[in-house]
Amino acid sequence: MDFFTYHMPPFLNVMGVFYILVAAPILINLVREGYWQGVFAEIIQLIRQYILFIPLLFLFILGLINWVDLPFTIWIKHVELSAHAYTFWDFICSCAEGGFVAGLLFTVAMLADYFKLKRFAVVAKISLMASIYGGLVNGVVKFIFNRQRPAIGLDQWHFFAFFESGAKHFSDLMYAYNSMPSGHTISTVAALVPFYICYRHKVVRSLLIWWGLMVCFSRVYTINHWLSDVVFASALGLLIGLAVYQVNAKRLSHVA
Repeated sequence: MDFFTYHMPPFLNVMGVFYILVAAPILINLVREGYWQGVFAEIIQLIRQYILFIPLLFLFILGLINWVDLPFTIWIKHVELSAHAYTFWDFICSCAEGGFVAGLLFTVAMLADYFKLKRFAVVAKISLMASIYGGLVNGVVKFIFNRQRPAIGLDQWHFFAFFESGAKHFSDLMYAYNSMPSGHTISTVAALVPFYICYRHKVVRSLLIWWGLMVCFSRVYTINHWLSDVVFASALGLLIGLAVYQVNAKRLSHVA
């Protein structure tokens, strides 16, 4: 089946580069202010705190890989034959691109600062730094697993492609064998966690959850990821988002 493939227009790529150049000094300043200070130690502490859940998560993901990933992906392909919803879900994927999420959060944080919405600005900055941290962790974990994407081949157990003679091209490692975890998911979930913790209104929390679920489903529907990829990424995103929030929670007590 021929799927529609989204490509960001060239002028948006150029604008994105200029935006990064503008944002970089401010992001560096946030790092210097300590938004990432102690995050790794907090992640280790959270893992120790929930150590009993780690084996259960591991077994659950193995179960998904063995019994669910392949049939679910095949089912999605059959659904698309009649639903023709790929373009919609691909648009959702585009809205969850790491660069787009970071750019949006950066803009929100700057606007909140400008309009003196101090608490909202701090939450947005925590969310931004959580999203970027998640993206960095994602890059490392992807390189370790080197899992084949379902769009390349329907072998859900195809891991560690870097060690294979036929998968050492840079392009292969950057996409084809770069499936676990889902970068869109980990960055999005990590970004949502601080907002979810800080804003307890049911409607707000429901919208945050629905957006997270839509991003997860979009990555599977567009055959970019296996279901286990997004489940693993969601767990990592929750862990990172919570860790970044907790090391910065004191900042919220200093603002109205």
